[in-house]
Amino acid sequence: MGIKFKDKILIGITGGIGSGKSEVCRLLSKHGYKVFFADLIAKDLYKKDKNLARKVVNAFGKDILNYKGVISLTKLKEVVFANKNNFRKINDIVHPIVIKHLMDSIKGVKQKIIIIESALVFDTSFYKYLDYVIMVYSNKKNRLQRIMMRDGAKKKDIERIMSFQLDEKEKIEKSDFIVVNNKPLEDLEKDVEFLSKVLNLLK
Repeated sequence: MGIKFKDKILIGITGGIGSGKSEVCRLLSKHGYKVFFADLIAKDLYKKDKNLARKVVNAFGKDILNYKGVISLTKLKEVVFANKNNFRKINDIVHPIVIKHLMDSIKGVKQKIIIIESALVFDTSFYKYLDYVIMVYSNKKNRLQRIMMRDGAKKKDIERIMSFQLDEKEKIEKSDFIVVNNKPLEDLEKDVEFLSKVLNLLK
């Protein structure tokens, strides 16, 4: 079992690519909640943590480096999503380091409820560190449209990433709260406002 804080409640927010989990986190932060974004922390650690960078280069080779000798996230993404073995390999390397960084950061936070956004809550051991998990669900059609508009990505590339992530039904079954995000933003804002009131009751 992961580390649990006696004086804090850790809530993970997860969901498939394009589900709107980052938007839910942004709205919760507007309601005063402290939010950590695990994926952004990982991207930052690739650049700043030399030990992590060395492990990743050892696992995937120097082809993932840019001309400055720094890990290129674009090149790394190509290698990681080349096959499921590589996907598992990167998670085994990165997630323990990201989790340790998160736990160290959380120690200094005054708020009782801490929100952590991560796409891979159930794909890794991360859920063991959490008191509750919120799943943001959106149907595949909406998710595809959002990512294509946001990133200009091709449909087949998004579907490939989706195929690496845990099945949505499995995530729903394992989660404590579900936010359905298939309607306009105004509806999501109302749902998050209600969610915020529910989370306040946990204090």
